Amino acid sequence: MPCNHSGESQQVMASRTAWFFVAALVCATPVSAAPLVCDQASAQKPEPGARGADSRPDGRRPDGKDGKDKDGKDSHRLPWWKAADTRAELGISEKQSKDIDDIFQATLPSLRAAKEELDKLDDAVASLIKEGTADISVVTRQVGQAEQARANLTTKRTAMLYRMHRLLTPEQRVKLDAMFARREAERRKNDSNGRR
Repeated sequence: MPCNHSGESQQVMASRTAWFFVAALVCATPVSAAPLVCDQASAQKPEPGARGADSRPDGRRPDGKDGKDKDGKDSHRLPWWKAADTRAELGISEKQSKDIDDIFQATLPSLRAAKEELDKLDDAVASLIKEGTADISVVTRQVGQAEQARANLTTKRTAMLYRMHRLLTPEQRVKLDAMFARREAERRKNDSNGRR
């Protein structure tokens, strides 16, 4: 007997397909999105007295480094395109740094607004599911709005990363990818050490 998918299961399938497509797009971008946007958005306005999750009360990181670049500035609070040590490692010029920062600063308000909208919609979906009294059509509509907001945020972020990426030379792109891979490996190592 042929399987008849309901509208609900088709939407779930479409949602999963959309997520796989978005993940493929984000993973295919040569520059990692997480270090560029998630950390950098909060790095622009650090809270007074705030320390990174990987630092100790004395300001030093678990790896023994103090998180300062060669000029004595907190390199974890600066985006990679502004931090002196990463700029030197990647060979980023003053003009490249400024142009990349201009793209980031111009996009940041839109990213924050899109993230706030997504958070509100996700909270609304969670509320509906927790209450368990809404009609399925209401839940489906709300989930659709949340997924549309998520796609909007991903599109904005990916377009920003692509614009930044285009300002780098092929050699700088390779070095940047290697730098992010190294940092991710260090983060995973520190995470696994912390769980023991």
